[in-house]
Amino acid sequence: MSEKVREADYVILGGGSAGCVMAARLSEDPGARVVLLEAGPWDRNAWIHVPMGFARLYVTKKFDWNYQTEAEPELEGRQIYWPRGRVIGGSGSVNGLVFLRGSPRDYDRWSQSGARGWSYEDCLPAFRKLETFAGPDSDYRGKDGPMQIGEVPEPSPGCRAFVEACERLGFARNPDNNGEWFEGVAPNQLNVHRGWRWSPATAYLKPALNRPNLQVETERVGQRILIRDGRAIGVVVRGPDGDETYLARREVILCAGAIESPKLLMLSGIGDGAALQAMGIPVAVHAPEVGRNLQDHFMVRFAFRTRPCGTLNEIMANPVRAAGLGLGWFLRRKNQMAVGASEASLFARVLPGSEEPEVQFQFVNFSLGDQGTSASSLAKHPGFTFNFCVCRPDSRGELTLRAPSPDVKPVIRANYLSAASDIRIMLESAKLGRRIAATAPFSDLIEQEQSPGLATESEDTMLDYIRRTGVTVYHPCGTNRMGADDRAVVDPEMRVRGVKGLRVADASVFPLVPSSNIHPAVLMLAERAAEMVRRAA
Repeated sequence: MSEKVREADYVILGGGSAGCVMAARLSEDPGARVVLLEAGPWDRNAWIHVPMGFARLYVTKKFDWNYQTEAEPELEGRQIYWPRGRVIGGSGSVNGLVFLRGSPRDYDRWSQSGARGWSYEDCLPAFRKLETFAGPDSDYRGKDGPMQIGEVPEPSPGCRAFVEACERLGFARNPDNNGEWFEGVAPNQLNVHRGWRWSPATAYLKPALNRPNLQVETERVGQRILIRDGRAIGVVVRGPDGDETYLARREVILCAGAIESPKLLMLSGIGDGAALQAMGIPVAVHAPEVGRNLQDHFMVRFAFRTRPCGTLNEIMANPVRAAGLGLGWFLRRKNQMAVGASEASLFARVLPGSEEPEVQFQFVNFSLGDQGTSASSLAKHPGFTFNFCVCRPDSRGELTLRAPSPDVKPVIRANYLSAASDIRIMLESAKLGRRIAATAPFSDLIEQEQSPGLATESEDTMLDYIRRTGVTVYHPCGTNRMGADDRAVVDPEMRVRGVKGLRVADASVFPLVPSSNIHPAVLMLAERAAEMVRRAA
């Protein structure tokens, strides 16, 4: 055992979105002692809490695990940067704040795939429980939950034009794309409250910090899970002064995310037996699916040079206007500084006979200098962007250990575009993108399509552009698949097969990626996981 030993009823490893929910909910029971361990620091940086600050955090990479994929075969051998939050609140403290559940059928598909008890009907109460929605009352929305959710408060001229152009093309204006159905176009909903990011750390964890039964330790990097006689009894983490051991009287709950959770399971001897033995890791449980079933949304951008229309490019290029933006946010909390990564979404069908949308378009009120990079400076001219991605990609990747050490990043193979169906949807989506760009009033603002440009009129040249410039939408999940079959890593109550007293509650257990942003689904899953843990106790 390590020199420093502590004990609690529940030891939660990972203080990201799911970990904040779990710590807050489990500590509601005054008779249960809860310890939350997070690899990163507290979220004291001011840019974390200003919605537009996500871009600054993205570029500086200060609160980031800084993962990269391996060379992607279908993307001309490019490695893709995968940011994941390394701070209290995790990716929920550094993401683009778009708050969309996806299709109600996504969760029915979870249940049909073997995750019994995870249909939309099962999940809806938790979705409602976690939020306070600023819009009208609805059977689908919550009114007294921790997360504050509302539409973009003051859409930009480009956003309004994008929505109107989509309507003119026959796409319905959705009054609530987190409501009964997600299809159509609407300004995005954001987890922003009074102009500030409303992260899971703010919404869940901080109100619980005065409870004497909750202990939160930051800068504790997971090393391994301790397993004795088939039961998880605690975890080892590396803190500022060396290794520390935290013992769990009831359960160890892994909330480290889609990358670190499977990595920690494998380092603890839970994974493909042959691969672990080759690394010199003693096998505790042969679980070959750990690290497999990796899914992510893959996006491509259309970038436009525009006439002056209030894009961030114009504002940030002018020191007086930039100062005015900051002052306006300080006084009113409603301008572009209160918006995250994108302002509006269109969920559309692009294939004949489709039963639901296959693609999501997102309008972004700025354009970058280089569309082929994940992070870049703003273009020097007025400009905006829309990006699109396949809602439910068929491509599957895998995560494996690079070395038997917690200090070494894992091997990530996303395998983007390895499924022909994903390529077909991307190409059809590009055609729809051109139709949107040619439709007033959106077209009235555009001076030139800069990327991909007129050189991509054919499918072959467009596919070349997609392979050359496409990047992640930051939604990795699925690497510890939940299901009822023996090969599933966790059962439908998120208990790790073959080990007692160990659960995984984060995006890694998703059987299938939701059709949109995954953050609401992570919070919903953690709410339900906390209920299951408390019932078991």
